[in-house]
Amino acid sequence: MRQVKKASRTGVRTAPKKKGSKIAPGKRRNASTMSTFGRRKERPAGALMQWIDNVREGNFGARPFAWGAFVLLGLVAIYGFAVGGHAQALRDAAVAKTNRVLALSGFSIQDVRVTGRAQTRKADLLVAVGVERGDPIFGFDTEAARQRIERLGWVRSATVTRLLPDTIRIEVVEREPFALWQRGGALSLIDAEGRPISEEGVQDFAHLPFIVGFGAPREAPGLLNLMRTQQPQLLSRVRAFVRVGDRRWNLRLENGVDVKLPETGVEAALSALVTYDAQHRILSRDIVAVDLRLPDRVSVELTESAAADGGIATEAKMKQGVARPGGPARGGNT
Repeated sequence: MRQVKKASRTGVRTAPKKKGSKIAPGKRRNASTMSTFGRRKERPAGALMQWIDNVREGNFGARPFAWGAFVLLGLVAIYGFAVGGHAQALRDAAVAKTNRVLALSGFSIQDVRVTGRAQTRKADLLVAVGVERGDPIFGFDTEAARQRIERLGWVRSATVTRLLPDTIRIEVVEREPFALWQRGGALSLIDAEGRPISEEGVQDFAHLPFIVGFGAPREAPGLLNLMRTQQPQLLSRVRAFVRVGDRRWNLRLENGVDVKLPETGVEAALSALVTYDAQHRILSRDIVAVDLRLPDRVSVELTESAAADGGIATEAKMKQGVARPGGPARGGNT
């Protein structure tokens, strides 16, 4: 004791002896022997895990079911709102209010300009457009107006555009009248495609070809174009084109003579008729009809006066002067 105290007085301290370790160098201390000082506690289970544990234990809480019912009711309400048209109604109301505000700012319809109109009545066109002065220009449906205008008889196509801030422009392409069509007791104008145009004002188009019978508008353009290109002189003498059974044509000439055309081979039959008439003036004789339906002959129907006044002699004259290659002509009633 004296020695230790003496050493401390001189400032020299002696280290205490360490207790010997029972663990060999290079080996880790066993976990069981490690101190648990400072270790974190385990985290508590979350709400979802607690609910799952409760479900497993049979302890069902009412809150999840209440939230599920609330969400289901919300979805049903949204679906009914959309299906019932309420969403669209709200949207349309908002757009209409916006358009009215813009109209007060100067974006309102003050003028409607139309180009290409000749036969279409102005009143009918304005009704089809469906606007009034002061209407919001952004609320005007150009596509719907175009469809309404194209339903007018004279209009073939139309283009409708907005010219901001206050003008609607309409460009109209009208149909070209092609012929007058009689079906039953009705008379109407048709275009080159066979579509009816109008039943009003047909007296102003008396110079057009006159066609008669159901199915005539569909087939008439082909016959008329054929005669215009190949037999224009004969076409000028035709007063009416009569469709027979929707199979063939009869030509009613200006002098009342009917020319009965075949179902097929119309071009050859017309050419032969023009040749016979140029040589023998067959269409100027006292006859009622000329039948071209047979390919090897021409049959002529005489008038009652011609048949009573020397019909045999007239028939002989016809036989002498008229013959189609391949067979003689025939006189008399058919």
